[in-house]
Amino acid sequence: MPSALRGSSSEQDQGTWVSRYATVPTRIARPDIRTPTLSIQIKKWANFNIQRPWKKFMNPVYLVLENSGPRPFRAAFLLLWPLPWKFPLPQPSSVQNLLDDRGIIRKRRQTELNYVALRQIKRFCRRDTPLRSLYRLYECIVMSDEDELMQESQYWFHTQTTWLLKDIPDPQDPDPVRYAVLASLTDALVHAFNQKIKLGLRRGVTNTKPLLIPRFRSDPEPPLESSPQWCSHVGPLSQRLDLDSQSASIVPRGLTVLPADALSDDFRPFAKRNIIANFVQLYNI
Repeated sequence: MPSALRGSSSEQDQGTWVSRYATVPTRIARPDIRTPTLSIQIKKWANFNIQRPWKKFMNPVYLVLENSGPRPFRAAFLLLWPLPWKFPLPQPSSVQNLLDDRGIIRKRRQTELNYVALRQIKRFCRRDTPLRSLYRLYECIVMSDEDELMQESQYWFHTQTTWLLKDIPDPQDPDPVRYAVLASLTDALVHAFNQKIKLGLRRGVTNTKPLLIPRFRSDPEPPLESSPQWCSHVGPLSQRLDLDSQSASIVPRGLTVLPADALSDDFRPFAKRNIIANFVQLYNI
């Protein structure tokens, strides 16, 4: 083959190789930095200012509809209706009425409100009050509902950490028997909470960080609770009131509250007011 033809052939082969294997730099597409359209801006504004707040506002409703009792829409309405912001205190039942119907809490779960579910909802916790919780505990004590008593005391200790026992307002209950039970119950809460605090538990802390318990246990000045001033002004009952579930469920006639000077030095919160009650579950927090 002539040399001229061989040269041209090699040049063609080299050009083919270059075109086949050589990398050709590509242009990188520039990001689209154009201003969003008006419709996109409106959607973003609506999502941030309307949709997200609405979902946050309606979240308690979804929880109530899924977990509450047979009247979920009533419970949802109570949570959403903002006035008054703090829930009012329901009309309390007398000790005798509670003893006559010991299943009132169970019936309430089935027909009205389920406080087991409501205590898991932040909006309910913000609107709940110490007196409402104290009266719920009063019902549990009178009817010896140990399960509900334990859950309500845990709710007070671990969830409502801003509810200091010394700040419980005076209920000024017109029923002397109920007033004596409320005062004894408050003193019992102080005794139960302080026992756990001395063991290293801290309200709202150790339920999620149990490894801190050994450090808190060695604290020389633990944050102990104390009873409110009004408890010291509630004296003992004139006759013994037995709230034990295995005893007779009759409130003695003519039962009154004696002056506070008649209080004994008994450290037991119910015994010093001449009351027998089962409050063991207050310590199960």
